[in-house]
Amino acid sequence: MRMARGRFLSTDTRPRALQSEEMLLLAVLEQAIADLDHSCPAVRADADAYIFSYDSDYSMFSFDSVCAYFKLSPDAVREALRGRQQRPRAAAPPMLGLDMSAAFATLS
Repeated sequence: MRMARGRFLSTDTRPRALQSEEMLLLAVLEQAIADLDHSCPAVRADADAYIFSYDSDYSMFSFDSVCAYFKLSPDAVREALRGRQQRPRAAAPPMLGLDMSAAFATLS
């Protein structure tokens, strides 16, 4: 461990249980992704607007903020989802076929 301004920095990367707030953030992200395949056009449009909007909304539940919290690259996630949307609907069931490796690869 190293010392930084009087505090210990841990390099412990063991998995841990998610806190309830983290579970809520993850549920928001998962629901938005699932809603991209919803049968209702209005629900799909809302999910599309949430994920693919590039406005400067940095509220706690904005797409960019949720991705940042989980150390995901919002642009890499958008690119993976965009590629998933371009495939025929039958080939992309909800939450399957999404390659998130690009989102994690851009993190340092």
